[in-house]
Amino acid sequence: MMLGKRIKAIRLSKKLTQMDVAEIIGVSQPTYSEYEKKAGSCAFYTLQKIAKALNVSVSFLVDIENEFDPTS
Repeated sequence: MMLGKRIKAIRLSKKLTQMDVAEIIGVSQPTYSEYEKKAGSCAFYTLQKIAKALNVSVSFLVDIENEFDPTS
């Protein structure tokens, strides 16, 4: 699973909108949307902020080798 899709899946499982997460991490919604589209090019600090906003660890966030199952 690509990183951006994983971030989106985690966000949706927590019933958060892009705007919710954008406000938490202090960016605009369009900027956050780009993070979900191009997460692989995000700075590590940005990934840390996204992980904190989604209440997951950075290692969980970037574990693209394992599919994210929101039911588990």
